[in-house]
Amino acid sequence: MKVLVVGGGGREHAIVEALHRSQADVYAAMSNQNPGIRRRSKDVVLGDVTDVERIVSWGKGHGIELAVIGPEAPLEKGITDALEAAAIPTVGPSREAAQLETNKEFTRTLMREHQIPGVPPFWAFDNLAGFEEFVNDSDFEFVIKPLGLTGGKGVRVWGDHFSSKAEALAYGREILDKKIGGVARFLIEEKLVGEEFSLQAFCDGRALVPMPLAQDHKRAYEGDKGPNTGGMGSYSDADHRLPFLTKEDFDHALETMTKTVEAMAARGTPFKGILYGGFMATKDGPMLLEYNVRFADPESMNVLPILETDFLEVCSRLTAGNLPSGVSFARKATVCKYIVPMGYGSHPKAGEQLKVDEESIRRTGAKLNYASVDERGGHLYTTSSRSLAIVGIASNLADAESISEEALAFVSGSFYARRDIGKPEVIQRKVERMRKIREGH
Repeated sequence: MKVLVVGGGGREHAIVEALHRSQADVYAAMSNQNPGIRRRSKDVVLGDVTDVERIVSWGKGHGIELAVIGPEAPLEKGITDALEAAAIPTVGPSREAAQLETNKEFTRTLMREHQIPGVPPFWAFDNLAGFEEFVNDSDFEFVIKPLGLTGGKGVRVWGDHFSSKAEALAYGREILDKKIGGVARFLIEEKLVGEEFSLQAFCDGRALVPMPLAQDHKRAYEGDKGPNTGGMGSYSDADHRLPFLTKEDFDHALETMTKTVEAMAARGTPFKGILYGGFMATKDGPMLLEYNVRFADPESMNVLPILETDFLEVCSRLTAGNLPSGVSFARKATVCKYIVPMGYGSHPKAGEQLKVDEESIRRTGAKLNYASVDERGGHLYTTSSRSLAIVGIASNLADAESISEEALAFVSGSFYARRDIGKPEVIQRKVERMRKIREGH
């Protein structure tokens, strides 16, 4: 089957590898020359991945029979609607259903109206006077969220990114003036305390089939310090849960997502594609931080390499509206560590050369995913985004982490990686922290 994959990052390379294992003929549309994707593809088209018309026409010209959309920006532009109008079934929601990610206020309002559990108290503002009055009257810590897409970098949390009412007002003013997230309006939510986790699921408009849980690390530096990024790495455990979560946490998070899918169907905008909930485990159970309407990056790289069910079949059945009731994943732990340009998160250094010893990485048992790199003249160069991901896979977390570390040694050049992701002592601290939160300390 001829399958089009849109996007050129680490997530898309993982999608392409899963399709390759299913013997699909892969065609790729990407903005950068990703060598991992190009190598697996029958043909590629380079250019803006939000240029919907161009991609649809290229897909039609190649006789594409199925499409999988990686990033959120083309979904916001309605690429699924356009592909399906051209009779190309697509793994990705319609523009209307994609609002679960592209409009944070839409999601919160939907949850409130349908009494979906896991929604924190929230308020919306589109003028500074109203926000100023709220800030002056408030006696709790909160989070400021632009409504639209900001590449995972627009949300600011009291205590992490600002620490006074004056700084909160300054960021509110900046969102309104610069229309951060595309619109002069933003949400305020009560700050939640706990541990974050990601639950990804296949969704065919009605049924939801969950994937193993993973935990991403957004902050640039070790110890969860520094600026927010698109994600520095992630891990998942062999039992498909996380060490700091209970079975009830998983069940409650899945219930939030299931009820959201039911609400979307009820309003006549069924959700089809990959739904991914970013949750915070709190003393009161899991609360939804945000939805994303595509595979997570990096958490896709924790789940796709251990998928045992034929990925192409799952995608085909998803688009046809008849997902299998269960999808099988190997009982393996995974640790993904991103290699990023120096200064990533604030002032990334693009154009630096990286050398990758693929054969030695393969021998460690790790998986290598190329992300936002450019290949020119047989050499590999950094862009301003994340460069490569190394994924260790083993029967337990400690071994998966040491495999990813061992494999990192076979990349040379000027780069940075967070070495603390998946380390046993770091995970144990999370378990202890969560235990104290549950006990009310």
